[in-house]
Amino acid sequence: MTDITSLFLDKFNKIVQDSRVFLFITRDSELQKQACNDLDNVLGEAVAEQKLAIAQGNEDYSNVLLGCQCIARALSAEIKMWILLKEGRPDEAWDELVNAQDGVSNAIRAHNGFSHLGPHLQTLDAIEHLVFPPQVFMSVGMIVGSQICSICGSEYEDCEHIKGRPYMGKFCTVTLIPAKIDHVSIVEDPANKRCRALKFSVNGGDRNRMTWRVEPSDVDTVERTEDLTANGIIGTTDSFTEQ
Repeated sequence: MTDITSLFLDKFNKIVQDSRVFLFITRDSELQKQACNDLDNVLGEAVAEQKLAIAQGNEDYSNVLLGCQCIARALSAEIKMWILLKEGRPDEAWDELVNAQDGVSNAIRAHNGFSHLGPHLQTLDAIEHLVFPPQVFMSVGMIVGSQICSICGSEYEDCEHIKGRPYMGKFCTVTLIPAKIDHVSIVEDPANKRCRALKFSVNGGDRNRMTWRVEPSDVDTVERTEDLTANGIIGTTDSFTEQ
C-alpha cells in the first residue's frame, strides 16, 4: 500500500485502539459517547477513502476499507450497548449487541487482514450469554418467488457472484422476494437474532422478558383471552436478505 493509504490506516488503528478502552460497563457514559463520535467520524473518512479506491479500481484496498467500516460500526455498537444497559434500556442494548456481532463477523469476511478478530467475536458471544437472559428466537418460513443478487441485480441462480463474499468494497447479498409467508417457528440458532419474543401475557399485563417487569398490555383488556399471548419480532429487513 502507498504512504497515503498507510496514513489513513494508521489513524484508523489509533482510533480503534483508543476506543477499545471504553468497552466496559464501568466506563463513564459521556466519555463512551465521545468515543462513539470519534468512531462515527473515522467511519465517514473510511467511506470517502473507499470511494477513491473504487474509482481507482483497487479492489483489495476497497475490501480493507469495507472491513474498517464494519469494525467502526461494531465498536460503536458495543459501546452503545453498555450505555443503554446503564440507562435501563436492555431491549435496545440487545439490538446493539447484535449489531456488534454482525459487524465483527462481517469484518472477518471483508478481508483476511481482519482474521485476528475471532477472539473478539467469542467475547461478544460470552456477553450475550452472561449479561443477557436466554432469548426465545423466532424464524419466518417463506416460499421464495425470486432471489436477487445485490452486485449485478440478476437472479442469484443465474449470476456468478457468491453471497457473503466482498466485491470491490461491497458484500454480495441476496434479496429474497417472498411469494408467500408460510410459517413462524421458534428456533435455537436463528439467522436473525433481532427476531425474538419480547413479552408474554400474565395477570395484570405483559411481562417483559428482559426486565421481568409487568407492563401495561398493548392489547385492550376487553380483547384479552385466558390464553397465553406473546409479543415479539418475527421479521426485519434483514430477514429478507441472505449474506
